[in-house]
Order: sequence, then structure tokens, then C-alpha cells
Amino acid sequence: MTAIVGILNKRAAVMAADSAVTVNSASGTKIYNTATKIFRLSKAHPVGVMIFDSASFMGTPWDVIFKLYRDRKGDQSFNTLEEYARNFLHFLEAEDYFSSSKSQEKYLMKEVSDYYHKVKDYAIHAFEEKLDDDELTDDEAEELIRKLLEERIDMITEAANDRGVSPEFEQYTLAHLRSFGKDALDALAELCEEDGFPADLRDAWEEGFYAYIRSTLYFSGTGIVFAGYGSKDIYPSILTVYISGAFDRRMRYYFSEEDDSDKIDNDNSATIIPYAQVDVMLTLMKGIHPGLRRYVESKHEESLQKAKEKMLEAMKEAGCTKKAIRQVAETDLSDIQGNYEESMDQFIQDEFIDGIVDAVNSFNIEDMVNMAESLVSVTNLQRHISSSEESVGGPIDVAVITRSEGFMWVKHKHWMPQDADTFPLE
Repeated sequence: MTAIVGILNKRAAVMAADSAVTVNSASGTKIYNTATKIFRLSKAHPVGVMIFDSASFMGTPWDVIFKLYRDRKGDQSFNTLEEYARNFLHFLEAEDYFSSSKSQEKYLMKEVSDYYHKVKDYAIHAFEEKLDDDELTDDEAEELIRKLLEERIDMITEAANDRGVSPEFEQYTLAHLRSFGKDALDALAELCEEDGFPADLRDAWEEGFYAYIRSTLYFSGTGIVFAGYGSKDIYPSILTVYISGAFDRRMRYYFSEEDDSDKIDNDNSATIIPYAQVDVMLTLMKGIHPGLRRYVESKHEESLQKAKEKMLEAMKEAGCTKKAIRQVAETDLSDIQGNYEESMDQFIQDEFIDGIVDAVNSFNIEDMVNMAESLVSVTNLQRHISSSEESVGGPIDVAVITRSEGFMWVKHKHWMPQDADTFPLE
């Protein structure tokens, strides 16, 4: 796993990242503190990237890809940071050996397997819970497993549809998938047959997988954070692209429109954006742990419902009319919950976030570097002293990007001469 952060103001963009990488194998999980997650994207221009989640694309390590892009395209200049990102995506698509026909087929097979187990594991778990409570006949058991499989397929389909379609798959049809992915879909049917699942659900399985595979709902992939300046930019920007893989000569990616991209301008003078394992950094920035925030909000919602139920009981005991009781029972409390959450957001903004952003606005570059390193370091400390896996750790790399000086290393786990262009292993 990873903890990285980007801090921007009108002076510069600062990036910091830990060095932990988790390697899973048949013998277990091992964490190495040797990974580089920050890279110079251009030799001549002020642009850099950070990565989180998967360390490779279609089997090729990202550091290899970034170095190759820098060697071949690094002298090109673009007006905006988004144009740099799009040019990099075009480069990925053009380099066939990153996504050969064989690797595309392998990727689709893996996605089919992941999808199958997401559905199966949910259905089996729910089925076993039901068996603990009831004794079922063979026919009832078969009907229940069918219902649970369909339920999970529908849930993934709904989630995929809510997320939207990856840009290159807007015109991609189920017929396209059945043509290119015939072997993968046949493998999906074989998995169902091996586990004794109903054979007549094949169309449902395939339609659910189609909804997932063309969507921006990714079970695995990489977040690439671009930071720096386009040639026409006065101030820096930070932009996140999520990439999963490629199949049928199309790449699964999308540009984030959430809180993990931002642009410095006259109306927005500073920003702090954490990525990957963000809980500790968000706790410092917002004054409350994200998990605690979700718990408080869920308990508030439960309390509203319980208060409503008590009110209904009191109305029945008081002899209120059925019409009045029905009106109260049908009252929607979501607006109250919404107002509660909005008021909490406003309090956090006023009491915590605004003060931190105002401070970052006035920071010089050294202050920004210290803050970025500290945010990653405190995440490392929390993982070290807690019972959770130490998935954040190792030396912290820090880089600064300014419009005039470009990309500069401040700290890096590998030594290099101060006047060298890049670290030997970067």
C-alpha cells in the first residue's frame, strides 16, 4: 500500500511518498521499503507524477514506462497539465508491447476471475449464514443460491452503471465483448459449472461482467497523479488519472473529477490532497477520523429512525388517528440527515480546513516540504504503533516542482550528485 500527498500553493507543487510496497505470493505477504513512487515526467518541463495502488501496467513496471516516455517524449511542451496527461495516455496506447494481444487476453481473464469471485464469495457467505438459521431442502437451497448470485450480479451492475463508462468504451457493445472475450467468457461459464451454479444464469453473468468491464468501477488498477505546470500556466495544478488495463485495443482509464484533482488560481490559493491511505492525514486536516465520521453519521441516522419509532408508539398509545400515524410513518427524514451532514461539513471547513489552507497559502517552499514529509511520516508512525499491517513505511521521498526551476529532488532514498539530472535508479 501507499501514502502519498501533494501540496500546492502559488509558489510550487510539492510531492511526498513513502517507500513501502506489498508483495503477495503463495508463501504469504511481504513488505519491502524500496519502492519509488515519484517520477520526473519530462527532462525539460516542470511536470512530475506519483503513483499509488498497482506498481505496473499490463505487467510492465510503471518506472520503466515513465523512463521510456521521458526519453521519447520528454522534450514536448503542452499548454496545460491535462494535455501532458493525455499525451502520456496516447503514448501508452501507441506502445503495443505494453498491451500486446496476449497481455490483453490475460488481463481480461484476470478481470473475469476477479468478477466471478466477487459474486461467488458474497453469495456463498450469505448462503452459509442462511443455513445457520434454517434447514433447507435441496430445491430451496438451489433457489436460494440462484437468488443470491442474481442479487450480487445486480449490485455490481448497479454500482458500475452509477460510476459511468470509461471513455474508450462508450460505443463498446456486449457483442464486441462476446467476440473478443469468448475464451474469457467460456472460462467464466466453466467456473460456474465447476461450482455447480445454475447453467441458465450464463447470460446474467455475462451481462453483469459487461456492465463492469466497460465502467470506471475498477477492482484493481493504478492512480497516477500528475503535478506541475503547462506552458501557459502561471500556477501549478494536480490531476489524477485512474488506469486499470487494456483489452480489445481499448484502455480502461478515466480522469478523476473528485477531490483528488485541483488547480491553483486567483480564487484557489492552496490545496492539500492525500492519496491511497489517507485516514491519518485526513484526521489531521479535518479533526476527525474518516471512520469515526462515518460511524457518527450512521448512528445519527439510526437515532432519527428510533425517535420516529418511539413517536409512532406514543401516538398509538394516545389514540391518534390512523391517518395521522400513517403520515408520521411515511415522513422522510433524509433531509434532516442531510442537514446534519452539511452542518458537520461546514464546521470542519470553518474550524480546521480553512485554517490549514490559509497557512499553506503563506508557506514558503521549505515549509511545504516539511509539511508534506510530516504528513507521510505520521501515517507511517500510526501504522507502526497500531496492530495493523505496516503498509506505509521506509524512507520518504520528496520532490518540488516550480515554474522556473522545474522538477527538483529534495529527498530521495538513492543518493545522487546535487547537480545531476536524475537519480541513477529513478
